Amino acid sequence: MIVVVALVILAAVATRYAWERRAQQKREAAYQSSLHSYSQAFRPGMTRKEVEDRLRTKGVAFQQMCCIDERSADVDLVRIGREKAPWFCSEQNIYIALQFAAVEPHEPWRVYDSDALKRITIFRWLEGCL
Repeated sequence: MIVVVALVILAAVATRYAWERRAQQKREAAYQSSLHSYSQAFRPGMTRKEVEDRLRTKGVAFQQMCCIDERSADVDLVRIGREKAPWFCSEQNIYIALQFAAVEPHEPWRVYDSDALKRITIFRWLEGCL
């Protein structure tokens, strides 16, 4: 009897793990699809003004954050998903990061319309952490 109960519990745990893994794979495919779409719509070298005007025209909400890989200019982030956060954070958001590089001298913490799009990546950001 105990063996049967243990097998049922084991089967339930294995099924849940497989289901969660499949769901994660679907989300990852959706993130890659979004990355592909943004990479087709926005090309390296475009100015920040061109990129942000297009985003606004399409009604796409975005936020700015300092620096992911390129330290000379802020990044535009478009949220494309949300994942389960670890216990010590309130959120784990998934973004398309439109990374820009400065083409003229910058004052700290300001964005310039002339910043040039350098790369587009997926960015995972743990937010509200202890």
